[in-house]
Amino acid sequence: MYEVLGDIIPFAVGVALSPLPVIAALLLVMAPVGARGGLAFLAARLLAFAALTAVFAWASDLVDDAAGSTVPAAIARLLLGAALLVWAVLKWRGRPRGDAEGKLPGWMASIDGMAAGAAFRLGLLLTVVNPKEIAFAAGAGFTIGGAFLGAGEMVLAGAVFVVLACASVAAPVLTVAIGGARTAPALAEARSWLVRNNAAVLAIVLLVLGAMLIGSGLSGLG
Repeated sequence: MYEVLGDIIPFAVGVALSPLPVIAALLLVMAPVGARGGLAFLAARLLAFAALTAVFAWASDLVDDAAGSTVPAAIARLLLGAALLVWAVLKWRGRPRGDAEGKLPGWMASIDGMAAGAAFRLGLLLTVVNPKEIAFAAGAGFTIGGAFLGAGEMVLAGAVFVVLACASVAAPVLTVAIGGARTAPALAEARSWLVRNNAAVLAIVLLVLGAMLIGSGLSGLG
């Protein structure tokens, strides 16, 4: 069990270090909807990651049982790891140079006028249609499903992954809920740093997790 937790924590950290969801949460809590929007966004992320992790864990367990070995899941981890490495290189090459500002998706301009319901839908979409988030959830799910844990241990491992993965989004939400308007300058500074370093941070995260998945896949082939 502890070995599985050690294997999935890096995937959770990879999700937590993904800049765009954190930037979206920062924009929400600084918008008129405030902490209510941030809480709705966080709830959607928690639910979506719980569902994704469960699906991939179930699929990994099903495939391994059908094949009578862990090789299919190991191959899936290898392929996923290779894809993350390629993605890391592309992100690094596309990062802003010098004093250039990072570019944010155009949809972020609409966050300022969002209600709590729209924030919830945004949280779902940013998770279930984002290839990077799906890849990290797949890495955690494959690890949990391939470890032959009991049902209770699988639920616990999945819960640890989901809570840690969403911790970075929870941070600004809880900061505003507890500290109120006086936290705005610090949140604005954090947002500016994330916008400027978005691509570089993501490239490093993808590189590390891609290498880990390849290592895990090679171990599963042995």
